[in-house]
Amino acid sequence: MSAQVLIVDLFGIALAFAGFTMAFRQGTVRRILGRDRGQGVRGARPGGDEDPLTYILRIAGVMIMVFGIVIAGMMTLFHFA
Repeated sequence: MSAQVLIVDLFGIALAFAGFTMAFRQGTVRRILGRDRGQGVRGARPGGDEDPLTYILRIAGVMIMVFGIVIAGMMTLFHFA
């Protein structure tokens, strides 16, 4: 396998890991961003309305994760074709 394929694969794996963290480990990302959810019901603010950052992190995280998987997979498949 060439160095170019390995670099793109590592980049894709890093994107997939970052996207997974954004989508499914939101507490970690919120601490990094400094936007803790605070007390109250999970997924809701103390005022009762939903926290929009939850949905932003879910959607963006899944999109980044899938992009990383696809870019790494396609590069590897085209290399072996």
